[in-house]
Amino acid sequence: MHAISSGQLHPGDQLPTVREVAVDLSINPNTVNRAYAELERDGTLTSRRGKGTFIAEPAASSTPKHDRLVDIGRRALAECRMFGFTADDLLGAIKRLREV
Repeated sequence: MHAISSGQLHPGDQLPTVREVAVDLSINPNTVNRAYAELERDGTLTSRRGKGTFIAEPAASSTPKHDRLVDIGRRALAECRMFGFTADDLLGAIKRLREV
């Protein structure tokens, strides 16, 4: 996500295969496959059968500022999930911060 928001990757750029990423990072290919699938559900990636996985075109209403906010939210949610928190837990914490 950071490579996309920082401009290192652009819409239409092809990503390495699941196997290539797994070998490069020494992780299980299933982990990479799940990450690619989640990013595709989010609309960040698109898969083309027999061609590969690519960075998706941004939504028409998307702006760089909005994209940055979405990226921050995704990273925060991913970190929360690593520690066993839910999206509702994160939202509750953010609402409590607003009250301070």
